[in-house]
Amino acid sequence: MKLTPSSIVQGAIALAFISFVPVSQAQDFSKVAVVDYNTILKDYYKAKDSQKQMEDLAAGYQKERNEREAGLKSLVESINALQKDMQDPAISDAKKKEKENQLKSKGEEGQVKQREMMAFGQTASKILEDKRQRLTTELTEEVNKALSQIAKNKYNMVFVKPQVPSPGALIFSEGMDDITAQVLGLLNKDAPAAKKNDKKDDKK
Repeated sequence: MKLTPSSIVQGAIALAFISFVPVSQAQDFSKVAVVDYNTILKDYYKAKDSQKQMEDLAAGYQKERNEREAGLKSLVESINALQKDMQDPAISDAKKKEKENQLKSKGEEGQVKQREMMAFGQTASKILEDKRQRLTTELTEEVNKALSQIAKNKYNMVFVKPQVPSPGALIFSEGMDDITAQVLGLLNKDAPAAKKNDKKDDKK
């Protein structure tokens, strides 16, 4: 499950802008800024870490799922082979009875594996979604905190650039201060040295 910028902030920003003063006081529209959440969540080192966590967790579940599917496929092949053997006209009654018992056992085993596969898929999906929501909440709170620190006492409103333009969304921002870099600088100031070097390499 990929933790893309859209999946991280989905549902987290209900408005097209963030206001820092009561509406009655927000009359000076020269104090308006714009921020690009997608850029922040792409370059914020903790967002990258969260992405890696989700990818690793999803890959682990996918690996286990593949192993379970391989086991089930092998079992189905065994069942098909037993059914084919039982159709042999030359098979003895004793041997046929033995094959029937094996077929019954394999069939029951297959039903158990199918139920386990379904339960595994449901559990894995819930764990992944719960983790995605937790990481989303943590990242959104951190970004909004940094945004508030940058905008406090300087801007009345901060508009959020939408990932995909929609009716009522901000599509023109000329003359507005873009504080994306400032917010990123605050968020990444405590990044480990390796993370900062990675960011420099990305810009080359």
